[in-house]
Amino acid sequence: MAASAGVNADAEILVNAARLLCQRHKFNYGQSIPVEVLVQNIADQKQGYTQFGGLRPYGVSFIFAGWDSENGFQLYQSDPSGNYVGWQAAAIGANSQTAQSILKTEYQSDLDILGAKKLALKVLKKIMDVTTLSADSVEVLELSANSGALVIKRLSCDEISQMSDSLAV
Repeated sequence: MAASAGVNADAEILVNAARLLCQRHKFNYGQSIPVEVLVQNIADQKQGYTQFGGLRPYGVSFIFAGWDSENGFQLYQSDPSGNYVGWQAAAIGANSQTAQSILKTEYQSDLDILGAKKLALKVLKKIMDVTTLSADSVEVLELSANSGALVIKRLSCDEISQMSDSLAV
């Protein structure tokens, strides 16, 4: 799963490249690509465009979230230069400095899933400067592992509204 900030056209090109990498890896090895391998390949492609004349660098940052059987859940951030780094919590885009500051003070590695969702919504509510979050303004996905497979669940409008209303910002 990936979130992007920056030039949408560049994001689409790189997401398509990521899809191809995943399909090739699945075809060649019979298993899903490890998250870090995917991130590294996309970061390498982005970095390649920064070192040759006549090519415009990709103007997009990504946050990649995923799970693999070897390393479990992982979160990576890649910037337009091709650098990538792993995080426990991260933010990109407009007001990312504020979001990072909130995450730095309030994130704890032992958060349960409900606490993590509430923290994410609190950060979004603060940086978007809105009184209530709705499904029109945000999309929240929950990643979990079930029997060795990644499960992605999209939070409903009601779930987002209920959690957003219970937050004190």
